[in-house]
Amino acid sequence: MPWRFRYRRPPHAFVLTRDRVVHVSVAPRAGSARERLGTVQVQARDLPPGALQPGAHGEPLAGKAVAEAVGALLAGPRAKVAAASLAVPDDFLRIASVDVDGDARGAREAEEIVRWKVGRLFGEPVPALRLSWQPAGDAPAGGGRRYLVLAAVEPAVASWEAAFAARGIRIGALEPASLAVTSIARDALPGGGFLVWADGTSVSTAFLSGRDLRFLRTTETGGDPEQALQEIRLAASFVGGDAEDAASRLDLHGPAVVAPWNAPAVERFRAFRRDGGGPEPLSLWSTLESRGLGRRQEDPAVAVGVGLLAGEE
Repeated sequence: MPWRFRYRRPPHAFVLTRDRVVHVSVAPRAGSARERLGTVQVQARDLPPGALQPGAHGEPLAGKAVAEAVGALLAGPRAKVAAASLAVPDDFLRIASVDVDGDARGAREAEEIVRWKVGRLFGEPVPALRLSWQPAGDAPAGGGRRYLVLAAVEPAVASWEAAFAARGIRIGALEPASLAVTSIARDALPGGGFLVWADGTSVSTAFLSGRDLRFLRTTETGGDPEQALQEIRLAASFVGGDAEDAASRLDLHGPAVVAPWNAPAVERFRAFRRDGGGPEPLSLWSTLESRGLGRRQEDPAVAVGVGLLAGEE
């Protein structure tokens, strides 16, 4: 069965990075969104070297040290956490847009096509995969549907879940970081626009049409800001599905939210906008602060955790 994108979110979120586990929580009975952001609490624990080990396909496997870090986070007189959401770095899994033509007969055949197309990204033989997908509008070629698909190697997902299950925590929503923070971008861009997320050595670009996520692309850039800019521009060209059709391209000087603000890739993108006479993009972190998050040093993992908590049901 696929994961679902919409959940009844518990008031606890965990963010697993390559070197930390971060716990973000809110008072469950706070009323408005502003009140909830005002109650955000954050705890973090560093992971020792080797806490994540590569699996047979290079996937990051969580070992005993991750479970111990989770346990350390929850030590002391805190309420027991029975359920939580989890986010991982974008490059812990694959994010793909898959077009299924109108000849597919029913949901089962569409699922088979999605699985086959995504499986090809992993090479042969295709490993056991955990998949999630949601409709993302019409396929540009006409007559079909586009799906946004998340795919991760099953042993990796199982190991992440097991690290929390060892502490009695059931993981519900499991998302890549960029997808988690789109819930914040939705509120900052009520008329639509796009998000540039550049935490780490990859860059992700998410296109929102109103509140609907229409496109999400993640590419490893090795931390090179020039390559990141080219990938953002390439993602914009694919929003309409035709990299050669200038009319279909996303306006990179239109409404945008970026994070982290001082990441080299974001700084290069901001310079690109200035050089083209475009406005300064919105800061994801400033958006959170304007909506009630207490002032603190910008931490991408905190933004991801808040995004998980705010995810749409």
